[in-house]
Amino acid sequence: MNGKAIQFSRIAVVATFFAILICQVISCSVPPIYSISRLQLGTLVTITISVESRDTAMNAANAAFDEIARIERLMSPVVVTSDVCRINALADRQSVEVSEETFKILEYAKEVWRKSEGAFDITFASVAHLWHFDPKNFSPPSNHRVRSFLHLVNSENLLLDRARKAVRFRKKNMKIGLGGIAKGLAILRAIETLQRHGIRNAIVEAGGDLMVIGTKGNERWRVGLVHPRKKEILAVIEMFPGKAVATSGDYERFSMYRGIRYHHILDPSTGFPARNCISVSVICDDPIKADAYATACFVLGKEKAFALAKKDNFSLIVIDTNMQMYVSETLQGKINLIGNIPLQWVR
Repeated sequence: MNGKAIQFSRIAVVATFFAILICQVISCSVPPIYSISRLQLGTLVTITISVESRDTAMNAANAAFDEIARIERLMSPVVVTSDVCRINALADRQSVEVSEETFKILEYAKEVWRKSEGAFDITFASVAHLWHFDPKNFSPPSNHRVRSFLHLVNSENLLLDRARKAVRFRKKNMKIGLGGIAKGLAILRAIETLQRHGIRNAIVEAGGDLMVIGTKGNERWRVGLVHPRKKEILAVIEMFPGKAVATSGDYERFSMYRGIRYHHILDPSTGFPARNCISVSVICDDPIKADAYATACFVLGKEKAFALAKKDNFSLIVIDTNMQMYVSETLQGKINLIGNIPLQWVR
């Protein structure tokens, strides 16, 4: 988002890197690994399963994809019957009752909003519609245009009625978007579905965000963190069973305009792309938490992000605008740096 607009998309975990790991596992005579991909959630979702039976793997994966599709039907911003679409269409005029699952996500989104001092705010959608990352004809919206909608961005004006599981907006023309949190829920539900089908060793990955269960034979799963400016792996992260990782980066979806990079992670306080970081990865035991806090920490910047990570108990990898990498000390022994980039540990 140079006068001529260019658009790129994000791959936070590189597919060929997984292929290398799969070959290693097979060569060690452990159970076969099956990897199945589908386009869902506006990205490529890949389920990787280590199990003896191909039928078991396929049946479990198909059930997990069905569960992801169910979450998408609930929380999609474009499926007109979804809870999110109904909220956006009606909640500035009347209360809108939603599913328990959607309501819980909205409650958690407000909790993260409070803890992050507004850095994560699902009402960002009230201004996000001004940003069209058209690769052929991009130009950023004017300051005046953004300011005219910015007063709508504040989760204080998102009213949640727990007794009725109902949602209401305080202001007309408010909107919400769950793109920074619903993917984590879909990954979690997919993992739970795999487990119900007897799968004990697997990865569910959606556009770079993922969760692992079990191991790959006698070794832990390992995932690659992509370099934010090059098509190569920057670091390898050893994932303990039950851990999730989510990455937010300015390379995920962006266009260049007059030499400036404009990306889709908006700072709720300005309505413009956040400028404090290049890439942020959160590692914890909950993919919903990882998803939401990756966005929040990207907006907050390094200092506040690490303070929040310590307070709310998650590990963090931050690459700042100087291409310096900062990593939580909790990840010592679990991350192997491959790329040529300075690394500093943070308590």
